[in-house]
Parts: sequence; structure tokens; C-alpha cells
Amino acid sequence: MKTMTAAMMVLLMGMTTAPVMADSAEQHNGAQSASTQGERLSGSAIRDRVMGHRVTGAMADGSQYSEAYRVDGTIEGEDYTGQSTIKGDQMCLDYGSGDTTCYQIRMLDDQNIEWLLDGEVVGEGTISAIE
Repeated sequence: MKTMTAAMMVLLMGMTTAPVMADSAEQHNGAQSASTQGERLSGSAIRDRVMGHRVTGAMADGSQYSEAYRVDGTIEGEDYTGQSTIKGDQMCLDYGSGDTTCYQIRMLDDQNIEWLLDGEVVGEGTISAIE
């Protein structure tokens, strides 16, 4: 009888959590649905995977970039510099205008990332060693 009770409890628990999981999946459709393609990086993972590396790619507006993100927070582009910081699970970039933009970063594979702003993909890049 205990086995039957345990099996019924598992069944009931599954029935009560199924709608919650379905609702959760529905909430994450749209802009969030691509998150299953890769892992969003935590602040410490951003520090490990991006800081101390170069990222080359393009933003959604078509602008191309190649930036070195130094461990000390310095950003080095072709003809410009800036400052980066990690705040929570976001990488914040300031190019000297006083406006700081914070991005979540999603790893697509070992070298390719997406930049996310408010859950929307706004850019992509490939991580490489700083030369």
C-alpha cells in the first residue's frame, strides 16, 4: 500500500507542476525562446570567458566591432577606449559619454556569444585571444 501511495503522490505532484511548467514555457516564448540555444553567463562566468579576451562581431544595427576587454576593465577598440564592469550577471560598457549600457551574454558554443539587452539579442561576437 505504501508503494501505491508513493506512486500516486508522484503522479499528483506531476499533475500539479505540469501547468506551472507550461505557463513558464509560454512566458519564455518570443524573445526568451532562444535562451535554450545557449547558456546565459553569470557575472563570474563573464569575468572568466570574456574579460581578458577580444570579441569581434556585429551589432543588430549592422555596426561591426572588434574590442579587447582587458582584465582591469579597459576596453580597447580600433580608435577608441572605454571601461567595462561586471554588475550582477551583466557586462556594462561605458565609452566615455557617461552612458553605460549593461548586457547579458549568452554563450552559443565555445567561442560564439550573443549580446542581450532586456532579453533581446542585439549583437553577436566571436571570442579570441588578445594579440
